[in-house]
Amino acid sequence: MIWDPIKILNIFGFKLYIYSIFFFISFLLGIKKLKYFYKIDEQKIDYLIKYSLLGLLIGARIGHVLFYDFFYFKTNLLEAIFPIKNYKYIKSIKYIKYIGYQGLSSHGAAIGLLISTFFYNKKFIKKQFFWLCDRLCIIIAFSGSLIRIGNFFNSEINGKKSNFAFPFSIGFIQLYQDKIFKIKRYPSQLYESISYIIIYKILFFLSKKNKFNGYIFSIFLICIWSIRFLLEFLKEPQPNEMFFLFKLNTGQLLSIPFIIIGFLLFFKKKLKTIIYKFYYPF
Repeated sequence: MIWDPIKILNIFGFKLYIYSIFFFISFLLGIKKLKYFYKIDEQKIDYLIKYSLLGLLIGARIGHVLFYDFFYFKTNLLEAIFPIKNYKYIKSIKYIKYIGYQGLSSHGAAIGLLISTFFYNKKFIKKQFFWLCDRLCIIIAFSGSLIRIGNFFNSEINGKKSNFAFPFSIGFIQLYQDKIFKIKRYPSQLYESISYIIIYKILFFLSKKNKFNGYIFSIFLICIWSIRFLLEFLKEPQPNEMFFLFKLNTGQLLSIPFIIIGFLLFFKKKLKTIIYKFYYPF
């Protein structure tokens, strides 16, 4: 199967990436679902959106700079902060080009979102932090599914070459080398998107059963990051990744702490019992 996606929409000279469209759609639908899951007033939801979006974008950008392209941004600091790129030199004058924010880390986004929602909860909701995490993670799973579809259209986070007649291999002909040699790849973005929407359905079902107090959040952490860990085996390594260990790439190594935290939350009652018995055996 050879597929030629539309990478950029050109509307009256304004270029819009498919990824940006899906990111915007995920944000709008996320707001709608926020109002369903939260039994709080409209003003507090508005503040939650602002805190969440700020934490997500800042965390995602910092995560990408630190974990995936540190040495490049070390000498191009302005590009790490602003959506620009050093374009060319003409008579010793440096020209820059607006490119939008290209390069966002999901691990950094997760950390940034946790930090921003922690401060939001402390200031506005003033409930147990897991009350917020349990509800917010359902929306994140849904939004993540749409964002991965955007990655698919933009030919980002590509899968490895499929060396056999795999029925769901895709030929991304907008990739120059793939176009020449008719290379087929695993559509890892779609695998991840489908997995996230299944996880969203599971979490939504658990919310109907009132499975809260950190339970839904723990399932989210275990499932999302385990899927991410496994699918990394089908992805091409990203350039300039900072960490490799035991043939595991940066994405896999960063996923492990989230999975461990998920299991600790899932078994927190049993762990409390074990710790209590350890200190007070009689």
